[in-house]
Amino acid sequence: MTAPTQPAPRPTRRNAPAPAAALARLGLGDTRVAFGLAGIGGAWGPVDPGLARETLARAFELGVAAFDAAPAYGTAEALLGEALRAWRGLRPVVSTKVGRLAGHDGLDGNYEYSTQGMRDSLARSLDTLGLPAVDLLFLHEPEEVPPAERPRVAAVLRQMQADGFARRLGLGGGDGPGWDGYLEDGGFDVAMLFRRLDACIFDGLVDELPRLRRAGVATYGASPLHMGLLGSRHEEFLRAPPPWVWPAPVARARRLWVLAERRGLPLPVLAHRFCFSLEEIDRVVIGARSPAELHDAWAAWQAGPLPADLFDEVCAAQ
Repeated sequence: MTAPTQPAPRPTRRNAPAPAAALARLGLGDTRVAFGLAGIGGAWGPVDPGLARETLARAFELGVAAFDAAPAYGTAEALLGEALRAWRGLRPVVSTKVGRLAGHDGLDGNYEYSTQGMRDSLARSLDTLGLPAVDLLFLHEPEEVPPAERPRVAAVLRQMQADGFARRLGLGGGDGPGWDGYLEDGGFDVAMLFRRLDACIFDGLVDELPRLRRAGVATYGASPLHMGLLGSRHEEFLRAPPPWVWPAPVARARRLWVLAERRGLPLPVLAHRFCFSLEEIDRVVIGARSPAELHDAWAAWQAGPLPADLFDEVCAAQ
């Protein structure tokens, strides 16, 4: 993924909460919120196992109806499998990934795109989750696959789907040339946008969203807090931005903090509600490392889309 080089158009505001029709047609439920488990799995630092279990149990109790895990997310799949076995309500939509395995931390890219490696990875995931199949199987970081290898990788995913191990297929990350050879394949139903469309970056509206619409692909919007820039790591990233946080989003995050203060909203609430307002995103993937963080994100969801005037101000901060 490269830093943006051109101005982006304005997103469309959703007037009221509505079911995710594009996902419902795919048999992936109509909820617009998924709980991403990278945080409680320990991908971004150690999490007390008891606190992680408490957070996940609370998500089920609140009514979260979609969960996103991955082998690269530490203990996420094991925690989710444990919670699924204990849960007595309707089973939520479950997605996981192949292509990236657990590393030392969230920045350690341990990739495995071989045919047998991806098959073994999914088999381990299903065993850990206690499921015969996942609802949605993402190819994790598809841009890491060399272009010449992409047809083979896509064919392996389609075969795993045909074998009954995944109901739908998705692209878990990437953008632009990172999707070349996949969208043309026609076998992918969902794409997960990551740092392409949130309150401090609109660049996904330039190429990615139009391309996904043309391909008939539904959208997951991951990391609505821009990897912490609009959340708990705001001050840290302002002082010393990591390589994946570019100067333009940092400048916008500063303006959004001023706007949030003026409007009497915590910055994470403003950022979450903005993403919940986006017509272009079918499902927003929230993250939380504690019940308190989950409560705040869920409360933002329950509050509904931003008022039109505040949505306009966020857009103007670009």
